[in-house]
Amino acid sequence: MTGNILVGTDGSKAARTAADWAIAEARRSGARLTVLCVYDPDAFHRHVVRPASLLEEEARKAVWVTSDLIREVAPEVDVTGEVLPGGSPAREILRGAESSSLVVLGTHGLSSLPGEWLGTVADQVAAHSAVPVVLVRPEPVPEQARDVVVGVDGSPGSAHAVEVALEHAASGRARVRAVWAWTAPESLVPAGSTEEDELRRWRHENLESVLDPLVARVPSVEVVREVRRQHPVSSLLAHPRDTCLVVVGARGEHGFAHLALGGVASGVMHRSIRPVMVVHRPRT
Repeated sequence: MTGNILVGTDGSKAARTAADWAIAEARRSGARLTVLCVYDPDAFHRHVVRPASLLEEEARKAVWVTSDLIREVAPEVDVTGEVLPGGSPAREILRGAESSSLVVLGTHGLSSLPGEWLGTVADQVAAHSAVPVVLVRPEPVPEQARDVVVGVDGSPGSAHAVEVALEHAASGRARVRAVWAWTAPESLVPAGSTEEDELRRWRHENLESVLDPLVARVPSVEVVREVRRQHPVSSLLAHPRDTCLVVVGARGEHGFAHLALGGVASGVMHRSIRPVMVVHRPRT
């Protein structure tokens, strides 16, 4: 993932964890880092009891602390900081994403409500970014975890997600676990039946037809192929101890065209305890 990685920060614990993930990715890929904090200069007039000058100061401190951390632990990484006024942090991050190759955010910012599984800013950016977005939760990833798990369903969006997963794995010496999940009513396709065996073989053929040409481009990456009769979200999150990253296409084969995110992507984002990368199909 060369180019520029945009890291959103607001001084929260989750933002610090996201910065740690971005540092590791920049080291692997040689990318630059841009640390961005957006503050709302009109918040004081919306019943927030902190004036704009203090909000700007806090934003500058968040960027300064994060940038200094990066320089300390990864002096070889080129890092710049940016503080922007704006009523919508998500909108400003999306603008910054236009000149970036990747966006990295914590799942919870300072403005998130207690108990929320995903912050509003992270949700909006993942839904609308033209470049991949990685959402990082505060939980540490086990050192032994090396699987980049990616969902495959035959759609153009999932094929692009596989490409991105392979690229990430190649730079980090990880392996890719490609999962094609399918469901069928037990009354129509009983477990252990001839019909189930036939459907499973068919899905394996589908998976191979998608993976073979993509894997041929990066033969150095180990790829494990799995076909599961299980809900796609559960399948992708089945082995958290072995997983370092989950990659999902924004919309799959059965997604509605007018929705920014499909049900599987949304489900994985809200349930995963591991970092999640949401990949939109390139715009034509």
